[in-house]
Amino acid sequence: HIAAFNPPDTQVNQQRKLILEVCRVAADSPPGLFTLSVPTGGGKTLSSLAFALRHARANGLRRVIYVIPFTTIIEQNADVFRSAFAELIAELGHSPIIEHHSNLNPKNDSTINRLASENWDAPLIITTNVQFFESLFAARTSQCRNLHRIARSVVIFDEAQTLPISFLKSCLSALRALLHDYGSTLVLCTATQ
Repeated sequence: HIAAFNPPDTQVNQQRKLILEVCRVAADSPPGLFTLSVPTGGGKTLSSLAFALRHARANGLRRVIYVIPFTTIIEQNADVFRSAFAELIAELGHSPIIEHHSNLNPKNDSTINRLASENWDAPLIITTNVQFFESLFAARTSQCRNLHRIARSVVIFDEAQTLPISFLKSCLSALRALLHDYGSTLVLCTATQ
């Protein structure tokens, strides 16, 4: 998908190519904590996806989870991912992507889709900060059903600066546990330093 883009003939495209290459090189590293600070329009979405896929393959990780604070960004990223995987989706006959957020259209929801969303039973999950942290901290079975799917995954936090300050200590504690006890890789992305 990325190879089909135009050659880097502009300064912006040259920077996007450089960001992508840095992400690809970093992907060969062992699991851990990574940061990606790229200005808006710098290719952060596809570069972080390229990192995540290569890193998951290199380290035997099971899935990629995008954690995004705003449903508008989730829908935008989901469209980018569906476009990137269009050939695979056509070949499989279904999407490897699950969106788990409050803006989903109930008319398109089925029992199978609902269970897949609750279980995060897909290679690529796109969810909100609220859904993600509820999975870690909730006491209800339905909200914790996907907890085991986070272990040994690449978890990308887009707009990481929006993590709520009032819950930051608890969130960071949970993220440390994912890193050190559950073999996950975390990527903190931001366009806003």
